[in-house]
Amino acid sequence: MSELCERAGISADFARQLEDFSLLAPRIQGGERLYSESDADIAHACAQIARHGIDARHLRAFRTAAGRQSALLEQVVAPALRSRSLERRAAALEDLEALALVAQELAQLLLMRDLREVADR
Repeated sequence: MSELCERAGISADFARQLEDFSLLAPRIQGGERLYSESDADIAHACAQIARHGIDARHLRAFRTAAGRQSALLEQVVAPALRSRSLERRAAALEDLEALALVAQELAQLLLMRDLREVADR
């Protein structure tokens, strides 16, 4: 955990909180927690948001939203991903990547629209 904390610039306590709220998902190997590079990036982003007074438990909303988006996109491509055809699976992975990019853009656009409405009040 100390390597993650050092890379992400967070405390061990904050890392445990992020794990408790499913924002970090370490692999356990030989009794040791191993974190991916994306976990370090996630921890760093969470730390930046937390500096504005938002607790780890509130950051769970981001995890929930991402999970819902992921599940929706999975439904679209799941049949092709289960195909025996390597070409069909490869095409499904390309579709999934393209859908993820558009979904990310849509989420960003919706967020910015909502925040502009807040600023205009």
